[in-house]
Amino acid sequence: MSGKIFLLNYGCAVNRAEGEAMAGVLASRSFTLVDSEDEAELVLVNTCGVKTPTENKILHRLKTIRNDKKIVVAGCLPKIIGVNRILEAGNVKGVIGPAAGEEVVNAVETVLNGGIYIRLDGGGFNNLLPCLRENPAIRKIVISQGCLGACSYCATRFARGRLRSYNIEEIVSAIGRSVEEGVREIWLSSQDNSVYGVDNGSSIVELLEKIADIKGLFLVRIGMMNPKGVLKHLDSIVEALRNKKFFKFIHIPLQSGSNRILEDMNRGYSVEDFTRIILRLRREIPRISIETDVIVGYPTESDEDFKRTLEAIRIFEPDFLNISKFYARPGTPASRLPPLPTNIVAERSRMLSRLALEAKEKRSASWVGWEGLALVDEEGTIPGSFIARNMFYKPIVLRQNVEIGSFVRAHVTSHKPNFLVGEVVDKNLDEAEVIRLLEEENRVSTSLA
Repeated sequence: MSGKIFLLNYGCAVNRAEGEAMAGVLASRSFTLVDSEDEAELVLVNTCGVKTPTENKILHRLKTIRNDKKIVVAGCLPKIIGVNRILEAGNVKGVIGPAAGEEVVNAVETVLNGGIYIRLDGGGFNNLLPCLRENPAIRKIVISQGCLGACSYCATRFARGRLRSYNIEEIVSAIGRSVEEGVREIWLSSQDNSVYGVDNGSSIVELLEKIADIKGLFLVRIGMMNPKGVLKHLDSIVEALRNKKFFKFIHIPLQSGSNRILEDMNRGYSVEDFTRIILRLRREIPRISIETDVIVGYPTESDEDFKRTLEAIRIFEPDFLNISKFYARPGTPASRLPPLPTNIVAERSRMLSRLALEAKEKRSASWVGWEGLALVDEEGTIPGSFIARNMFYKPIVLRQNVEIGSFVRAHVTSHKPNFLVGEVVDKNLDEAEVIRLLEEENRVSTSLA
């Protein structure tokens, strides 16, 4: 069967990877992926349900899809808010859950033939499925589904379930194939990378060691890892980050600077645990980029709790900070708590955003004058511009014409809080020179201050 499909892909790196796989599977079965809704016979909407604003955005988008287009909805949202709310949102004829894999073919064929298709238990996603990458230079690799946590505010666990790790051979094979196809940047993604392998006798450390042995020229971004899991492997994770294959970047969520709130959230770690991790990382890899997350306005958060969060951000000065206002998600313990007044949550969010901007401004300013190797991994928002990432995953905006997926020598000339501005010094580097520079910069970056 054939047909024209338009994919709307929302959510985290895991969800987007699954969307790329659905697109790849459909293309391999003679369906045509098109670039606009107008061209399509069917719109495939891969949804995310982690936040209320995202849910509202997706439900509104479903209602705006033209009535002459058939719709299949996939992803986390149906399992979080229920199939009925999805069916009420538009001309939806098919609903499948997250990690659909090849199941998307059955759903699309049934709906295009005039039928109804509803199945939420997944259809066998794996990393070896064909995939149509959103970015030719980047491959998102899903290392596991689900998690071991029970955070009081999180509904994603209802959609993804308990931890199920993909085997190392599959992951390594998928990365190797991708590198052979020209991929230069690998994202290791899951709900919590730190607990990879707990369910199958492996570990995140073993996986990182195997990835480091893969031949080829590529760099790996390790996705989010919760502090509780990191602490169990801290020495080995630090050692892995010192390897030339890995960006000197780590994403570890704080969520609150108050131990009382962390306990209410059922996070399983303390601010002191988080502090221990960050201090160790910055001691071993002085300029490592730190990304973290904070939830503002958790229902039990007092003024004093919030002050502790502000103080934590002042101390840690993260390079990247994701701020989320608390929204009650269906079925979670936190949804039963009386919410804080919206004006208080909004003001706290503004205060934290201002502080975060100061921290990012300070850390970005320290990079002015830097020169070194950078991987061009996406087009910029300004026409004719490109984004390159140095070994510390700092984004550098380049105005010269360069090729996505290429390595260049760049010089940072100025900065903004959220990115660096640079110029290309040399874009004609051969592979031997790239490897030499990579090894030299890795050696310098992991030398103790």
